[in-house]
Amino acid sequence: MISSSDLLNISQKFGTPIYVYDGNLIQQKFKNLQKHFQDFPHVIHYAMKANENPEILKILKKNGAKIDAVSTGEIQRALDIGFHPEDIIFTPSFPDFDEIDFAIAQNIHLHAGELYILDYLLKNYPKLSIGLRINPAYSIEGNQKIATAHQNSKFGIPLTDLDIILQKIKGKLRVESLHIHTGSDVKTWEDLAYSADVLFDLLPKFPDVKYLDLGSGFKVKYQKNDNSIDLNAYAHFIKSRLNDIPRNLTIHFEPGKYLVSEAGYLLVKVNGLKQGYQKKFAGVNSGFHHLIRPMYYDAYHEIVNLSNPNGKLETYDIVGQLCEEDTLAYDRQISEIKPQDILAIKNAGAYGFSMSSHYNLHAKPKEILVLDNQIKDISQTCL
Repeated sequence: MISSSDLLNISQKFGTPIYVYDGNLIQQKFKNLQKHFQDFPHVIHYAMKANENPEILKILKKNGAKIDAVSTGEIQRALDIGFHPEDIIFTPSFPDFDEIDFAIAQNIHLHAGELYILDYLLKNYPKLSIGLRINPAYSIEGNQKIATAHQNSKFGIPLTDLDIILQKIKGKLRVESLHIHTGSDVKTWEDLAYSADVLFDLLPKFPDVKYLDLGSGFKVKYQKNDNSIDLNAYAHFIKSRLNDIPRNLTIHFEPGKYLVSEAGYLLVKVNGLKQGYQKKFAGVNSGFHHLIRPMYYDAYHEIVNLSNPNGKLETYDIVGQLCEEDTLAYDRQISEIKPQDILAIKNAGAYGFSMSSHYNLHAKPKEILVLDNQIKDISQTCL
């Protein structure tokens, strides 16, 4: 992990707000997944929506990752980086027909999650090999904004539509993969296993399937008392199910947050302090335009005072500079804060910069990569 002193030095050299990524940790997390799933054929597709920085994509490509894309922009970036079309899976949500045409023209494997897509494919590409994204109507605990397999989710084809689909595509579209994604931040391997069971049980209906895509949902720790997914137990379950299948199948995964979240920090500067009626506010030069997760998902991110790491603990609301409610942390005990102090917001490598904006016409943060003791500015030009 990057040391606190290194982070402080980076903030002084490059300024704030700034994202800092630990490239070595990203590699370590990828290799950890490979180790857990080494006992059966598998492919790991990085969900690049978590962090699409080209330099991070290059790190993962070098280590053997493939790509999970959800837009034509992501497909194009992956191709520009050097990923081959067969390395990319395209799993869009309610795409325009032009997006479908683009993916097919690039020979990208498509996972369809809506019936209207199948109707379009039957009319225009009736002999295409595709995948189907399935919605198992399975609810998990936790934040429902990141649960994607329950019966009220927009994602995936309901199981009740499968007979209709089989009739539509008979003798035409060839289904070579089945896809499912339970959600993000799934708390138990049993929840993932239930969703996987749905796909395994569907295999008799789809004799041409070559692989099952189980998505991800591998939880990362945001707080010290958080649980982690038991990947050993999950891998053992998958292997046991594969042993019962009378055909050779590969298992695909699509981790995003697991690979990059813990590798990222958002460094911000304290502009000023304010004592309210009941709360003490520390106002920083950032906000939800740089890290939307606390406001959108009620997500917890640990925050430490790099400038005064061992000071007396005091309670603050850490707030941003937007003309909106943009609280990054409520009632948080942090070492005593003074104006100009540098705070580090941890676990910010996923869905941080990738969901950032220029709201209130603020600039986006810079991005810095630390890899093999080398510090590199990898800031992206405005899109």
